[in-house]
Amino acid sequence: MNDNHTQQHSGTMDQIDRIVTLWQRARPELDFSSTEAIGRVVRLEYFITRRVLQDLARYDLNVGEFDVLAALRRHPPSFQLSPNQLQSMVLVSSGALTNRINRLESRGLVTRAQADHDRRGVIVTLTEEGFNVVEEAVKHHLAAESELAAALTEEEQQQFSALLKKILLTVED
Repeated sequence: MNDNHTQQHSGTMDQIDRIVTLWQRARPELDFSSTEAIGRVVRLEYFITRRVLQDLARYDLNVGEFDVLAALRRHPPSFQLSPNQLQSMVLVSSGALTNRINRLESRGLVTRAQADHDRRGVIVTLTEEGFNVVEEAVKHHLAAESELAAALTEEEQQQFSALLKKILLTVED
């Protein structure tokens, strides 16, 4: 797809159209069609992150801390996981996870205790306050996602999701 096709389809140029147009002038022998899709995903990620950070700021959380609380919240009824389980869900180094847990524990949103079944193991548990914070934060997070996706019909959202999933399945471990 070239920039003329994209412009005709949407009726106006976005930042990616402008970038691709400049590259096509500078290097007409190269194919920039993948830049149109990938560039838009990267640009959209910027706006999504900015919106998510705005929403999380009201709870004094960053994305990493929210991820830990959300991972614990998704594991009822005990709302607890080992650091290894958490690490596989939030995809960060053990040091980064320890820092997140420390910050959340100092705020009273999680507790850390010795695991019953393993004296060397630790278990991280969502506190009542942590539960309440993540419950509210998830509501705002979902509302923000809905607002951002509202430019697409339900059918378009499903198509978009399927196409993104197709790409992700080729690059995920």
